[in-house]
Amino acid sequence: MKKNNFNFSSLFSFVFGGLAILVFLLILVVTYLPNKPQSVDAALKVQRINDAETIRAEGVKKLNLLELNNDASAKIPIGRAMELILSEYRPN
Repeated sequence: MKKNNFNFSSLFSFVFGGLAILVFLLILVVTYLPNKPQSVDAALKVQRINDAETIRAEGVKKLNLLELNNDASAKIPIGRAMELILSEYRPN
């Protein structure tokens, strides 16, 4: 029969090697994440977000605006149009 050569020192080395890696990762996370440097294009990202919010706000304003056209027609807000359509299809 073959004897198993697994002894306490190899188990000890394996466990503490794993713990050393975990401690290194913990130190890396604790020191790097709070002090993460700002990216090079951070100002550009902020500007694009602000531009997108402005464009979205203008679109929402346009969709909710009551507008009269020259040909005796009108554009009404989407919410009101949905209410009118639903009132036509609902039984009274």
